[in-house]
Amino acid sequence: MEINEGLGLCYYTANLLKRAYPNELMKIKDNTIIIHSVKNSRLLGGKKHMGSMSNRYAHFNRENKRVVITQKYLKDPNMLRTKVNNQSDRVILNGNFAIIELICHELAHFRTKGHAKSFKIKYNKFLNYMVQYIFSGDLYNKYEVFD
Repeated sequence: MEINEGLGLCYYTANLLKRAYPNELMKIKDNTIIIHSVKNSRLLGGKKHMGSMSNRYAHFNRENKRVVITQKYLKDPNMLRTKVNNQSDRVILNGNFAIIELICHELAHFRTKGHAKSFKIKYNKFLNYMVQYIFSGDLYNKYEVFD
């Protein structure tokens, strides 16, 4: 997968969620989702705010309301392990669905604290919406990455 294809799917997902839940997300702009690099550090307030991305695929920067995602993940979204309920309940997600799930997760951090109950409610709402959108066939009809 090309980095730009993965980033495009991130924005497509974010815009769908913003349209469905306008009061639960920040404005989605051209720099709302950025690739982790020193070049993009100014978007987060300098290098000191970039933080380490080791053992992470993405991060929600609360201060600047941005999602930071690694290049490696955008190139190969076949490594995400996500916790559903507890550590023993892990699943491995692959490809485009892994990117969609990751964006649902990171955007659910907007106006929620950590992974508390309010986060889980918002995350499940976002993910369920996207699953229904995929099952409806609309995502495949409107987004060329699935061709």
